[in-house]
Amino acid sequence: MMIRKREEEHIAGGERVRSVILGLNDGLISTFTLLIGVAAATLISTGSNSIVILTGIAAMVSGSISMGLGEYISSKSEYNYIKSEIKREKAEIELFPDEEREEVKDIFLEMGIKGAILESCVETIISNKETWLDFLIKNELGMEEPESPVLNAFLTFIAFILGAFIPLSAYLLDLGMMSLLISTIISFTSLFIIGALKASITGEPRLKGAFEMVIIGLIAFIVSYTIGTFLAP
Repeated sequence: MMIRKREEEHIAGGERVRSVILGLNDGLISTFTLLIGVAAATLISTGSNSIVILTGIAAMVSGSISMGLGEYISSKSEYNYIKSEIKREKAEIELFPDEEREEVKDIFLEMGIKGAILESCVETIISNKETWLDFLIKNELGMEEPESPVLNAFLTFIAFILGAFIPLSAYLLDLGMMSLLISTIISFTSLFIIGALKASITGEPRLKGAFEMVIIGLIAFIVSYTIGTFLAP
């Protein structure tokens, strides 16, 4: 009889991946939307890309700094909270080992483990304080060891710049209205890819996530282009 082993997919460094996807998504959407409006307002009448390029660079710099700092503040708060909880749990193991042993036992009981196997599992866990602490952090507190807030902020910062550069890059070619068309094509393609990546992380169907991002981009395109055309001199 052949036993088939089911393979589970897990994403390593979930927080880092989240920071990258968040930065890419925000950088692309916000810059693409802004440049469409500016291009519609100025490119059609002047034929020059200079205003669009300056606007895109300003949006890329200010947006990446804002996103990076925002991610740092958010991650730092979470980091400090988790670290304080880990410190508290470690102190409780030292000060109240009997109570903490019972907590381990209760967790295994909730899993349906009983009898001699239960005692064996409990003794195995508490035989090493690092394992004991790690077990309670994950199973009692539902937490993981926090990742560096500086790294998350840096990844968001860089990802935002990369995302913003996607729609901006076409205008650097100075091809007039053709730049707008090229920027739109590569932006929608990138939105499709980023949407699929986000869906793979959240467990949704990739095509669904991809098309949702494209639809969001399409709505933003229509609104921004309409406003830009209306405001054109």
